[in-house]
Amino acid sequence: MDYTDPYENIEDNQYFNIFQRLKVPIIISYSITFILGTIGNGLVIWIAGFRMKKTVDILWFLNLAVADFAFDILFPLQITEWIMDGHWPLGQIMCKIIFTVLFLNMSVSTSFLMIISLDRCTSVMCPVWSKNHRTLKLASIISSMVWSCCFLLSSPYLAFFDIVHDSDTNISYCIPMYAEDHHTGEMRYKVMFIARFIFMFIIPFSIIIICYSLITSRLRRIRSRSGSSRPFKVIVTIVLCFFCFWFPFHLWPFINYMNIEISSNVDIVMTQVVYCIGFFNSCVNPIVYVFVGRDFKKSLFKSIPFLLESTFRERYETEADHQYDHTMVATEMETFNA
Repeated sequence: MDYTDPYENIEDNQYFNIFQRLKVPIIISYSITFILGTIGNGLVIWIAGFRMKKTVDILWFLNLAVADFAFDILFPLQITEWIMDGHWPLGQIMCKIIFTVLFLNMSVSTSFLMIISLDRCTSVMCPVWSKNHRTLKLASIISSMVWSCCFLLSSPYLAFFDIVHDSDTNISYCIPMYAEDHHTGEMRYKVMFIARFIFMFIIPFSIIIICYSLITSRLRRIRSRSGSSRPFKVIVTIVLCFFCFWFPFHLWPFINYMNIEISSNVDIVMTQVVYCIGFFNSCVNPIVYVFVGRDFKKSLFKSIPFLLESTFRERYETEADHQYDHTMVATEMETFNA
């Protein structure tokens, strides 16, 4: 996933021993992410997609779970690649498709976290407008646009990822080849990195921070009926987890981009560490749905499907209460002005 090919001349590569030492921890980390992610996101898809009434909130979380689930089911291929010391046995087409899908689902997951924050902000700041225009049809259109835009942003990887065959070892590697010329390739890599950093981190988190700042400020001035704060905690916790997991992923390449002198050994190790940390985020959201705001010991004695379903239902009911209260406040203000 970096411009530099760590497997070039692998038999003579001085870093080969480092990769061998990282192999077992990386495989264990990817395996844990795969197991927790597929089970957790699969449960969310099953309950939100088939057992619950479709609402705007359910649609957001369903799309988020689908993106994370599609990301997690590709981990066996990543694990196989590590087991085979980087050898890619699936050919050129699968090389292009799989790594493009990885970046696609990363960007989709980020985008829907941003959409959820915007939706919450709109419901609090503009309750009357939100009540009249916040429909499943509009949410479906927005969801389709998010997937389409994220695909366009990820499509260059279809061209860049390719198979490189080592004739000496008779091994094929799936790596990004930005250009045959080193200078051109390095420039294209920097452009892709900057675009990824801006569209997958800077813009989404700027919007998220602004939205939750406005929500906090607004709710301090509005006296609404007391209700469960768990839905708000769920979203805030998910966003914080996403920031903690993905910030190192985006920060570490940025440090390299700034030409800060770093030991090659440290660079190799830290690159793999930030990948593991970032990828683990894909299995965190279902865990947050279940356990945030509840006593952990009590949660262990309840079924996970029931907890997930109750979480979504509570979020929907509390959202309806907030919209009702904000609508009443707005109506009273209009009446007073009149």
